[in-house]
Amino acid sequence: MKKVLALLLVMSGCATILTSGCATILLSGCATRETTSAGVQIATQSESEKVVDRYSDRIESYNGLYNTMQAAATLHNSVVSAAILDQKARLFQWDQGKFDAQKLESQEKLGKETEVFISFFTPDKKHDDLNKNPSLWKIFLDVNGRRYEGKVTKIKLQTVEVQSLYGYHNRFSTPYQLIFPISVRLVENYPSKLTLTGPVGSATLNFNPLEKP
Repeated sequence: MKKVLALLLVMSGCATILTSGCATILLSGCATRETTSAGVQIATQSESEKVVDRYSDRIESYNGLYNTMQAAATLHNSVVSAAILDQKARLFQWDQGKFDAQKLESQEKLGKETEVFISFFTPDKKHDDLNKNPSLWKIFLDVNGRRYEGKVTKIKLQTVEVQSLYGYHNRFSTPYQLIFPISVRLVENYPSKLTLTGPVGSATLNFNPLEKP
């Protein structure tokens, strides 16, 4: 009987051990969802981080041995937006009403524009002016044969708060929000690239299309 009860089910690399009386059952499969203390069903933190990483890119640009810039960016497609929303619900303990309202607002935004988060560093602080008008930099999003110029806003949050959403951000870099005048629904199914260019240097960050289920 013990041999029957101590059933080992191996289906994937991750496992959860369930114990009932004298039986220990190993159920495989990684949990990707959890319930917050406020009762909201969200993706686990590790799953949210994987999604953000999957649709991010990083670049370092040099002029000879001189580092002209470092940048890391994330395209807010529909799954990234959902992952960021879940992480905020976890951090700020939103109740279901708050979560639903924020989710609706996010979905409406996805239909109107495309957002890219960028963590930007340049050794010379006077070159860190992405949000200035005029700026030393031009920023473009290229997708499906078309180019869009973005509107840049400096994110005024503490470093720890930005890092809780984008783990690659650091205290030496400046966080910016880029908004492009195209629905993300028209962007996420194609490879796209973000270009930063100007007299200081040039860099391109590439984003994967949305993975098909």
